[in-house]
Amino acid sequence: MKVYIIGPCSLENYDLSYNVLNSIYPYVKDKNFYFKGSFDKANRSSVTGKRGPGLTEGLEIFKQLKQDFPGLKVTTDVHETHQVEKLVDIIDLIQIPAFLCRQTDLLVESARLFNKVNIKKGQWMSPQNMVKGVDKLKTTNPDCEVWLCERGTALGYSQFIVDFAAVDFLKDYFDKVILDCTHSAQLTKPNGRMGGNPKLGERYFKAADIFEYDGVFAEAHPNPPLSYSDADSVLPLPKMVELLKNY
Repeated sequence: MKVYIIGPCSLENYDLSYNVLNSIYPYVKDKNFYFKGSFDKANRSSVTGKRGPGLTEGLEIFKQLKQDFPGLKVTTDVHETHQVEKLVDIIDLIQIPAFLCRQTDLLVESARLFNKVNIKKGQWMSPQNMVKGVDKLKTTNPDCEVWLCERGTALGYSQFIVDFAAVDFLKDYFDKVILDCTHSAQLTKPNGRMGGNPKLGERYFKAADIFEYDGVFAEAHPNPPLSYSDADSVLPLPKMVELLKNY
């Protein structure tokens, strides 16, 4: 069953998270859906960039949303090993950020406590090199379901491209291969900040079915310019709703 991992980039606050979830829920409630959001954007390009509500408040937001929407599954990314144990009671799918996809201690601790781990593919990593992550997780927990989230490969210094030819290879090693339609559409601005092309993200969302990915990952915001992070690549919430109606 196709997987949908949809939500804001940062949880920001309860009201924002509820707004996004309430808007998309009628179109995903009968699908294999995970509401996503980061409690901490720990790898911002600027030290002054907004990072999110933090672990404690973020988990409270998830907890309240699960009460508001019975049966809701949620996912978030983890950055440090000591955080993993705190996520167990609330988070259904744990995500390893792209920049940390080779961090052995983080992978091992995640597999020790979770039976389902989604690894973001590092943008500098080949599909073949990502297989080592499966070994680390399965050696720790043979029952662990290992997902890979394709978020593009760095092309020079300016933008990311998606290697659609890698899908079949990745499916031989990972339980599910997900296409990240938001971060794959990023590009680097001349000032070093991350920009993006939401129109390309829309096309990736549609292309996921053609290339037989197991699911999609996408971020949406009611007012993208005000998004704490990835403001140039998150989809406007109405556009996300439109895509979910049709795909």
